[in-house]
Amino acid sequence: MPDPIPPVDLASLAAGGNHPGARWRLDREDLQANLVRLDPGDRIQPHRNDEVEVLVAVVLGRGELTFDGQAYQLAPMVVAHLPKGTVRAIEAVDGPFAYLSIHRRRSGGLQVGGTPSDADVPRGEPPGRSARADPPTGA
Repeated sequence: MPDPIPPVDLASLAAGGNHPGARWRLDREDLQANLVRLDPGDRIQPHRNDEVEVLVAVVLGRGELTFDGQAYQLAPMVVAHLPKGTVRAIEAVDGPFAYLSIHRRRSGGLQVGGTPSDADVPRGEPPGRSARADPPTGA
């Protein structure tokens, strides 16, 4: 049996620092979770994930989830279920925005950086600038 992970203060991790991207991740045998922070105006581009369903829990700020063409407002303590096969995008609306993405472990493992997984991790921009993520390839 793997060792348990000690409790994590997601609010402090989400609020700390001054750059977008993955702030924390859990990569276990059956489960993956990622705390992702976006700066104001940052957007995860629309993409489709056919491999896993995802639960998104907002930790900090306000955002907008576009899910199969319909927009939903996101705020702390709001949870959204994203079934596999749906097209989704997430945008920070007012100030920094952070959310926890939780899903069954992907067959290819966690992909943070390179091609984003449903962790929706922004990449390729210096800290303090607008970070945009392209849709995952092959998703």
